[in-house]
Amino acid sequence: MFCLRKMSRDLLVIILLVWAIVSTSIAAYYYNEYLTVKKLYDSLSGKTIIIDIGIDYGNGTIYWFNDTVLPAGATVLSALTSIAKVEYVYGEYGAYVVSINSVKEKRISEKEGYSWLWHIYDVSSGKYEIGPVAADKYTLSNGDIVLWRYSHWKF
Repeated sequence: MFCLRKMSRDLLVIILLVWAIVSTSIAAYYYNEYLTVKKLYDSLSGKTIIIDIGIDYGNGTIYWFNDTVLPAGATVLSALTSIAKVEYVYGEYGAYVVSINSVKEKRISEKEGYSWLWHIYDVSSGKYEIGPVAADKYTLSNGDIVLWRYSHWKF
């Protein structure tokens, strides 16, 4: 009887010892992984920005590309080209987007048509404001929200 109790106690001690070693090893592994990811994050901090960018096709279809990671210094145009197939031309004021994902600008007449325009979300007003400059001239900041709209215009 005494021998059986001693064996049970020894077995319990061995199981607890194995559990302690395994759990400590797993904790050490995940802590090391955390340090590796943190080091990578710290090295990229200041070198990248994260933005949200959407494409509104004007027919009720809007695709959002949230948490898009771009290099610091990225422009509205470079952000768009990173998520879509884009055709653009350079003019007097900068890049002019002609087509996004094969949806091309369309002129109905000299005074009416559809074109791609970009907007940036203004946190203070809670509204989207039309881009103040050409898409290749506006440098994005971390947290910006950009929306490209296929817009109807008429003079």
